Amino acid sequence: MKYERDGSWNISFNRLLAKHELINDSYKTYAGQKYANYGTNKNIRSEAEKKSTHSQIRGDGINNFYAYMKDYKNRYAKKKGLAKWDCYYEKKVLNKINNMYEITDNIRNNNKLYNKIIYNKYLIRLILFCLLPCIGLLMPLFFNKYNPLLKKFCFSDCDESTHQAAGGKTIDQVHDEKGLFFASISYEHFKIIETLNTVFVSLLLIIVSIVVFYILLKYIKYARLRAGKGKMSLKEYCTFSKDLITAK
Repeated sequence: MKYERDGSWNISFNRLLAKHELINDSYKTYAGQKYANYGTNKNIRSEAEKKSTHSQIRGDGINNFYAYMKDYKNRYAKKKGLAKWDCYYEKKVLNKINNMYEITDNIRNNNKLYNKIIYNKYLIRLILFCLLPCIGLLMPLFFNKYNPLLKKFCFSDCDESTHQAAGGKTIDQVHDEKGLFFASISYEHFKIIETLNTVFVSLLLIIVSIVVFYILLKYIKYARLRAGKGKMSLKEYCTFSKDLITAK
């Protein structure tokens, strides 16, 4: 009888031991699958985070943009001073950027010549605006000592001492001998024009730089609206801007 009871205990113990091993094996299998799934999900999340920022600002994000633009009048009424001007021009710039995105979408979906013309119109205007400071470079490029045409001209206040005329020759005689002509402006007036041109180029560079920088900031803001990004820390903003600008 005792043997039978001991045998029953052994059988029960073996069954419990087998059950425990089965549970342990099942847990290891589950843990392995869970770890594998975690690694897979982590890779998926990593790839999603690497997704181009340009693609994130399309699609459903347009609702965020329209919601923001719809509240323009309320924002404009609350602004004062320069903030009011910023709000006014922000609306214009954001609308232009949105138009550009809509045109590029139309070009992808419907490759029509009209869409390309509109897109090129925006692009050409921006390029020409950025090239405005180059206008001021025309003067120093033309009026330099390497221009052979200028060697035939003298300022209107040119005199004998300028050419070191010898033998009592007049300035007209010296010009006739050397084939020189009088310009319509004096040297003093030319220096004034040269100074004004330098100021003009400097102002254009400042204005173009400010406008381009302003457009870039609004472009980043447009991308944030379309991507559904709210308030961001400086580090997050810099990272988002870098991804946006360097995205292919």
